[in-house]
Amino acid sequence: MPDKEPVVDLPTLQRFRALQLADEPSLVAELVSEFLRRAPQRLERMRKALAAGDRGVLALEAHTLVGSCGMLGLFRMRVRCRELEALAYEGAPAEAAATLEEVSRCFEEASPVLTEAAQHT
Repeated sequence: MPDKEPVVDLPTLQRFRALQLADEPSLVAELVSEFLRRAPQRLERMRKALAAGDRGVLALEAHTLVGSCGMLGLFRMRVRCRELEALAYEGAPAEAAATLEEVSRCFEEASPVLTEAAQHT
C-alpha cells in the first residue's frame, strides 16, 4: 500500500549527499529546488490535458513525474503517478481525475518535507 511509505524517503536524498564534493553547492538543494519549480507546472499541464481529453500529454507528464519522484524518494507520489499514467492509456477519465487529485495531495504533503531536507544539506 503506497500510503504506508513515508512522504519522502530521506535515505534516498542522503545518497545524493554522499555523491557531493565538500566544496560544491548542495546537490540535494538543487534537485529539490528544480523539482519544486517544475512539478506544479507538470500538474497544471496534466489538469489541462485531462480536461481536453489529451491522454498522450497526460500519460507523458505522469511518466516524467514517475522518474523525478523515484529519484527524490517520493514513493507515494511515484505510485500515484504510475497509476495515473496507466489510467491515461486506458482512457479512464473519471478515475484519472481522482488519481490526479491524489498526486496533487502527495505533492503538497512532500513539498515542506523536501524543503526542510534540502535546507539541512
